[in-house]
Amino acid sequence: VIAEILDVARHQGPDLILHTGDLFDVVRPAYSDIHRGLDALNELGAIAPVVVICGNHDSAQLFQVFQRLQSRNRTVTFVDRARPPSDGGILDYETAKGERIRLAPLPFVHQNRLIDGFDTPETWNAEYVEHVRKIEYVLGQGLTDGADPSRDIRIFAAHLHVGGATYSGSERGIHVTDAYATRAEHLPIVDYAAFGHIHKPQRVPGTTVGRYAGSPIQLDMGEEGEQKQVVLVEASPGRPPEIIEHPLKGGRQLRRVSGSLEQIASQRERIGNALCVVTVNTPVSIPDLSRQVRDLLPEATILDVHELAEVQGISVVTRESLAGRREPTTVELFSEYLVANKITGATKALDVFSELLNSVTEFRVPEFAEESALSAPLPAEAN
Repeated sequence: VIAEILDVARHQGPDLILHTGDLFDVVRPAYSDIHRGLDALNELGAIAPVVVICGNHDSAQLFQVFQRLQSRNRTVTFVDRARPPSDGGILDYETAKGERIRLAPLPFVHQNRLIDGFDTPETWNAEYVEHVRKIEYVLGQGLTDGADPSRDIRIFAAHLHVGGATYSGSERGIHVTDAYATRAEHLPIVDYAAFGHIHKPQRVPGTTVGRYAGSPIQLDMGEEGEQKQVVLVEASPGRPPEIIEHPLKGGRQLRRVSGSLEQIASQRERIGNALCVVTVNTPVSIPDLSRQVRDLLPEATILDVHELAEVQGISVVTRESLAGRREPTTVELFSEYLVANKITGATKALDVFSELLNSVTEFRVPEFAEESALSAPLPAEAN
């Protein structure tokens, strides 16, 4: 998908590229993920200036480090927090046509954090919506002040939840509640609003012209069937922008698959290498069902298998039905499991399991011959 996005950027040759947040999924990404992300951004930066704003999954401190490392190469700008217009909160970019893009970036605003230049003692205890409203107002004023209507294009780029947006279900739940929402009528008046945060691609609620680009791949079963995209915007001063939603074809699909084993087998080609949750309808319970499903869909990654058996093999246990019978031991049940699933090394596994279970029962440290052999002194000749 990253390669596909790079190809789109090379073909279109934009004047500015916006990444509207959640560069990574966690605040402490793996080194390999950092390399992958920065390499892709630098490739985009060779095409046009890139602005990346901090999302709720990102680390503002890490963005500060990235920005310092980019101090000599300004092709990629990392915005860790909102800044007042007087402190560099409005970014200007010249276009190939000699026009000017005026960009107001607004990274994710945490409810319990203050932002220098926007907060005063009077606003410390304000509701979140009012807190964000002030920031949006100040940035909107910054876009207007000193603007030239004949050549300026005003862009608002934010990582925010606008009330009325439709979720995918894979967003971080606490950050898409009403307590973390801004109102559509509070958004600055701009030529285009580029939004991140909500994973489902869609228009920004309200009258503002803008889009949630959405996540570039399906992240959760709630996003099954969503057509992912990048958004291309052709904007000119004083004219409505032309918005093109360019579909992304790459990435493994998420699928829910259901039916009998025969019906599932018939879908093999359509399913391909998708990531699947499979529900199997069977007459009776099948002990090795997961293995059979994986054999039927060898290219797919099976995340989970659910069985809907007509006959569950469950009966009511009564005192009479247990007469003359004893309950199987834990070791016997585990042995049945090993045999039923044809586990390699079942005998050794059962011996280890039995020793561990007995050591717990007898309040002692388990003993294994292999450990004793490892700690035994070497023979004299070996020294």
